[in-house]
Amino acid sequence: MVTIGELAIKLFEFLDAAAVKDSCPNGLQVEGRREIRRIVTGVSACMELFDAAKEKGADAIIVHHGLFWDSGERVIRGSMRDRVKFLLENDISLLAYHLPLDRHPEVGNNALIAKALGLADAKLFGDYGGKPIGYSGMLAQPVPIAKFMETVRSAINASARLHEFGPAAVGKVAVCSGGCQQLFHQAIKDGASLFLTGEDSEWIYHLAREENIHYVAAGHHATERFGPRALGEWVESTMGVPAEFVDIPNPL
Repeated sequence: MVTIGELAIKLFEFLDAAAVKDSCPNGLQVEGRREIRRIVTGVSACMELFDAAKEKGADAIIVHHGLFWDSGERVIRGSMRDRVKFLLENDISLLAYHLPLDRHPEVGNNALIAKALGLADAKLFGDYGGKPIGYSGMLAQPVPIAKFMETVRSAINASARLHEFGPAAVGKVAVCSGGCQQLFHQAIKDGASLFLTGEDSEWIYHLAREENIHYVAAGHHATERFGPRALGEWVESTMGVPAEFVDIPNPL
């Protein structure tokens, strides 16, 4: 058992949450009971995840996408009211870590994606808010694009979309989970033969074609399951609190 205060401090320090400017508050967002004996982790704060956490007897939920954003409405009503009310009535705490959980070298989404894709000596890549949050690296040897996509669809998302405009064999790969289309320009500048993120946009198609680079949209949700799962495993191994990752399906 740990207290919610101890958990929040430990996670904030481990994830180096103060190092990056973010569009949301990282850390404790809703305070529940003081004692934390069981934790559920997930990608996004939503009622389906909250219901699952309650059924599993969780005292705290840790997510990548929390409830509060700089661009969000500042009135608690509608679905936001229902979510906050549910957490408070059931005495469940909510903690959220956005960019810190994208860029972390051990439990971060991008470091783990780079590892899953077999990138050697992957390094931080892609400035976002003054700090690099993605990772890039070389495959041990160039791999045909069809073979590389087999790995992507097996390790990340069977429905990953490929805009196939790069070389026949993939060498240098840059990755950034979620909605990081804007880092495509940096991937091109860095000489990547393929850029992988969660989403694509209309302007991606022609730019990829004209710059002769592959672009993979592997799903916002799918690319951001790695971090919450790994963070829960780290909490359980270092703090002794059982933590279970709950994957709430999201095709986007």
